[in-house]
Amino acid sequence: MDPRQRPPLRRRLGVLRVMAWSLVALLVLVYAWLQLVRHGEFKQLAMQQAVKMRPIAAPRGLVLDRNGHRLVDNRRALHLVIQREDLPTKPEVVVSLAEALTLDPAVLARKIQIYRLAGKGRPLVLKENLDEAGIAIAERVRARFSFLSVEVAPRRVYLGDELAGHVLGYVGEVDEELMKAKPSLFHLGETIGKEGFEASGNDKLKGVDGQKRILVDQLGTEVANFGQVDAVAGRSLFLTLDAGLQKVAQDAFGQEAGAVVVLDLRDGGVLALYSSPSYDPNLFLNRLSQDMVDRYLANNVTRPMVNRATQGIYAPGSTFKLLVALAALEKGIATAQTVVYCAGKKNFYGRDFRCDKPTGHGNLSMVQAIAQSCDVYFYELASRMDVDDIYATAEKYGLTERTGIDLPQEKRTRIPSRAWKRKAAPRDPKWYAGETISVGIGQGAVGVTPIGLARFYALLATKGKLLTPHLFYGFRGDQSNELEPAPVSPPKETALDPRNWAVLDEGLYEVVKSGTATASALKEITMVGKTGTAQVATFVDKSHYARQAKHLKDHALFAGYAPREHPQIAFVVVVENAGFGASSAAPIAKKLVQYWFLDRPRNPLPPPRGKMVDPFAPQQPEVPE
Repeated sequence: MDPRQRPPLRRRLGVLRVMAWSLVALLVLVYAWLQLVRHGEFKQLAMQQAVKMRPIAAPRGLVLDRNGHRLVDNRRALHLVIQREDLPTKPEVVVSLAEALTLDPAVLARKIQIYRLAGKGRPLVLKENLDEAGIAIAERVRARFSFLSVEVAPRRVYLGDELAGHVLGYVGEVDEELMKAKPSLFHLGETIGKEGFEASGNDKLKGVDGQKRILVDQLGTEVANFGQVDAVAGRSLFLTLDAGLQKVAQDAFGQEAGAVVVLDLRDGGVLALYSSPSYDPNLFLNRLSQDMVDRYLANNVTRPMVNRATQGIYAPGSTFKLLVALAALEKGIATAQTVVYCAGKKNFYGRDFRCDKPTGHGNLSMVQAIAQSCDVYFYELASRMDVDDIYATAEKYGLTERTGIDLPQEKRTRIPSRAWKRKAAPRDPKWYAGETISVGIGQGAVGVTPIGLARFYALLATKGKLLTPHLFYGFRGDQSNELEPAPVSPPKETALDPRNWAVLDEGLYEVVKSGTATASALKEITMVGKTGTAQVATFVDKSHYARQAKHLKDHALFAGYAPREHPQIAFVVVVENAGFGASSAAPIAKKLVQYWFLDRPRNPLPPPRGKMVDPFAPQQPEVPE
């Protein structure tokens, strides 16, 4: 090498060494900065990729009847889900997943978008309550889509099938609208009550979700558990319902439509509330097929999803005569001794109004008119009053308002007045005197719910106490499993004159003793009540009525209480399109009273909010004296 080239070469090599050492120093500094300064940040990011937070669904509380018989339970179920952090983003992946699971791609894409935008919530459930075949399909699909997982979750089970469908209701997932309306209360994927007591008692039944921290590998498979906060189950609770009495009502109705309400007169507890036809809440835990939608929601003229006990509006027929009689007594228009002659019909305002007995009842006092259900007598009382007088009496005794029962969507009874007609019929707002005549026998514009009518008869039974019907009895103790009673709304005392009450009570007694319901009398228990037959369609005479189609037949009603001496229960039975109340509704009431007082094996009604007695427990044979 030329000596003259050595100095420049040394300089170049020196520069390269300096650059190399500078690069090494820079790498050391960067590595030190990453390891020392940003160590915590990168560790957190790495843990976020490997450690996942998974919600643990809280079981809802159980539901039991007043005697401790389970009506609603929980079972372990397996669901195919996508965790929220694993939701796919590519449209082609969503379409392929939908096809693999036979789902609608557009619906699935919409759900994924909603869950992605939600701040928090449970995983997206694709297939629920997997059976063996479903698990096999899920595992096959998971081989293609690694972000899927199978999760264990509690699932509701309704043990009575159709026994108390309208009372219990059913549960379902929170929808987008509800979550937007109440984001602080509900989260996507959460299970809440949709109908019945599941809905109205949702806050009592729902638990608190837990959470677990898990370590996952690159495929998303759980490899370790880093600890968890356990879910807190919802509190189990008792209803005032008696499963045995409910079963009697169900069996008594058979294929007929209608409703039954039985109230505990001590506190307003609902002992039975049955709407026929009923439905099985278990059917609504899965996504409904089109056949199920048609059967229950769309094309079923019997409307099985309507709770007829709280949402059905019926003309009360002659059961309303007790209110008309009470209005006449309080207004001084009539007394117990007021006698009206019935010739089978009477003309008012140029029109003949017929009595159910064409040959007439002859001279009747008020008690006799109630017992024989004479229409002419109550036409006459109504003609002496203004419709607003009847409305004022109904308002005074709670018949114009909702009862306040702890079930959703209760309808209000319809008691007409002049103000009501101005709103209901603005094209013809005038109230005509002839309309009051029809109101006098519970027809025309009058419409009541069975629960509202039952509350009125409970008021008569208690001599003026306006009770609040309720289903919630109390919580089940976490340790004792016994009833922890809940407070009950005190009854409202009304100014029911004892002398007026005595007239009505005597009339109801004579209905069963010598009047229209003698065939339903019980020797051991003095049941009192009033039959009712509410006209659905007009007819010329009885032969014409006999030719009417089933859906045009009269509704049958019976309302009353028992026993007369010391009433414990009040009840209302409505049987749609079944004809006369005496022949269709009163026999069902007789079965209810028979069961409650005689067939339950010598066990008295358990005291309200006290220790429960099992009415189905085997009885010890009596020891002869």
